[in-house]
Amino acid sequence: MRFIIVNLLLLFFTSVIGFSQIPTLNHNAFTDGEEITYKVYYNWKFVWVPTGEVTFFTTETDSAYEVRVVGMSYPSYDSVFKVSDNYITRIDKSTLKPIYFRRDIEEGSYIRYDSLKFDHDDLSVEEYFGRTKDVAKYFKFDTKENVLDMLSAIYLMRGIDFGKKAEETSIPFRIFFDKELLELDIHFRGLETSKLKSVGKVSTWHMQADLIGGNIFDDGDVMDIWVSNDGNNIPMQIESPIKFGSIKAVLKSVKGSKFNFDFDITD
Repeated sequence: MRFIIVNLLLLFFTSVIGFSQIPTLNHNAFTDGEEITYKVYYNWKFVWVPTGEVTFFTTETDSAYEVRVVGMSYPSYDSVFKVSDNYITRIDKSTLKPIYFRRDIEEGSYIRYDSLKFDHDDLSVEEYFGRTKDVAKYFKFDTKENVLDMLSAIYLMRGIDFGKKAEETSIPFRIFFDKELLELDIHFRGLETSKLKSVGKVSTWHMQADLIGGNIFDDGDVMDIWVSNDGNNIPMQIESPIKFGSIKAVLKSVKGSKFNFDFDITD
């Protein structure tokens, strides 16, 4: 059951394989002070149970964007599976390449500290990885190509011109996570009118991401993602099967977006 709160919103966003292959970007898709919150549901036997919330905070400095993510389970769900997740990434403003990433999470009995420092000239990643910061061990990995962390990948994705990218049926992506380089595919399903829980029927870009079979997902599982059809490129709803039911993340609120967000959100 671990990773079901925050990682639902992170693992599928890394939709590029290397920086040389990035499609047309609009770096102004997000801005200082933007705050996006999602409500996460777990489905068991056809009943959707609200389990927690995830909020993305963006801060802009002279040279970088800093994105912080906080995921918390609701008190009513804590006795079932308590979650307290904190993520942060610093992204170079001129290239949107990640500079630094940190993950400090508690999910049930699972506790993990993970920090990454990226060297894009040397094509390497330095990592401190362990149960806590005090006991984390040092590792260095040669990546051979540019890679992303989970958060920087989200914000790089939001700069994609989906109108042009949707002409491709699928693209590979590369993300460094848990001392591993993950290479999966995202499939573009095009523009469609979707009925989403928080906004009703709206025009969105629909994508599907392949998932890796293991403790959480079965082989062949895919995650569905619907992204706003506007300049913000904000993920609006995500659905995925898991071993024991399914999960859904639904947009709850958007504050301080770069462009006017014309969707009426209902909780």
